[in-house]
Amino acid sequence: MKTTPIFIPLFALLLTSCCGGATKSVGAVEQCGDAQVYHIQTTLPIDYSEDMEWVLRYDDNDVEALRQRALTEEKACDVLFFGSSSIRLWKSLEEDMAPLKVVNRGYGGAMMRDLHYNYHTVLADYAPEAFVFYCDNDLGGFPRDLHPTELFDLYRLLVERLQADYPGKPIFFLSIKFNNNRIAKLEDHRLFNAIMADYAAHTEGVEFVDVNTPILAPDGSIDDAMFEADRLHVNREGYRIWASVLRPKLLEALGK
Repeated sequence: MKTTPIFIPLFALLLTSCCGGATKSVGAVEQCGDAQVYHIQTTLPIDYSEDMEWVLRYDDNDVEALRQRALTEEKACDVLFFGSSSIRLWKSLEEDMAPLKVVNRGYGGAMMRDLHYNYHTVLADYAPEAFVFYCDNDLGGFPRDLHPTELFDLYRLLVERLQADYPGKPIFFLSIKFNNNRIAKLEDHRLFNAIMADYAAHTEGVEFVDVNTPILAPDGSIDDAMFEADRLHVNREGYRIWASVLRPKLLEALGK
């Protein structure tokens, strides 16, 4: 099914620099001494004119499983984790987050675009005290990848939806993990993490959690020992490190 083209203008993102003196411009990055300042000053449209398969492609598997689980699962919890397969595959999540009561609502292959579409199915009528979110497939090296600034706008819209529907509940965004499976997207991942860290620092109720740096090698390179054989998803040790960074923040936020 083809649809009428819909162009959704995204808000311009402008991060200005206060540094003086000579600078070196690197695309959207201005090098100011040892610091990098990101200048993105254009609005970017998302074209939804293609087939809507990307919206509907999960209805008979992962998303449907979430829909069925919501019929019987207890809804009250401390933290609701949701997003893509890096959340879904976190099999030790309950153990890693104890004594917090958590629920895992991740689904494989999730993108921000279809996650907004499936928002009410994913969150259903759960009643969490906090949210943890991870999704990196919109910068996955696919033909229909978003620009980091487009992805940022969808994250920002997600914040607005969550804050409207769950006022006062803290939101934790996990940084995109650098990985050798998608090494061609490394600079997009780096840019997006920097944008989200800045946004969270200036947005009440939102915290950006860097789970990427702790799993890098000492020299800052990607450490395949932290990943499964696919070199994309973190392994048990990777999740253990993620938990060591995230769990104290959740305990503090929830006063546990």
